[in-house]
Amino acid sequence: MRHRLKEELKKMKICIPILEDNGMDSKVSEHFGKSPFLAFYDTETSKLEIIRVSGKHGGGQQTMAEILLDSGADILICSNIGPRAMDLLRGRVYVLTGAAGDLKGVLQSFKEKSL
Repeated sequence: MRHRLKEELKKMKICIPILEDNGMDSKVSEHFGKSPFLAFYDTETSKLEIIRVSGKHGGGQQTMAEILLDSGADILICSNIGPRAMDLLRGRVYVLTGAAGDLKGVLQSFKEKSL
C-alpha cells in the first residue's frame, strides 16, 4: 500500500512492532497485538528507541493499541492489525499495513513512499 502523507508531516514519531531488540536489523512482527517490542523512530532526529512491551496478550494491563496511543506516536507501520485495534486507532494514528522485513528496510520504504 502506498502512503500519501502530506509533506508538512516531516516531524513524526513512527511506531513499528518488532520481534527482537536488534537495532535497525530488528525483524518486523507479523502480529501487532502480540509483538514483544515496539520500535519508535523520530523522523526529525533519526533517533530509534526500542521498548519491551507486555500487552494484554502477554499478561499486561493495556492492549497494544492503548500502549501505542499513550506513546504519542503519529504513525503505526505494521504487517497486520486486528479489527479492534484498528477501531481504537482510527482517526488518532495513521496506520500503514503490509510491512515485512527489518526496521531499516521498512523505514527506507516509508521514506521512498513505497509502502
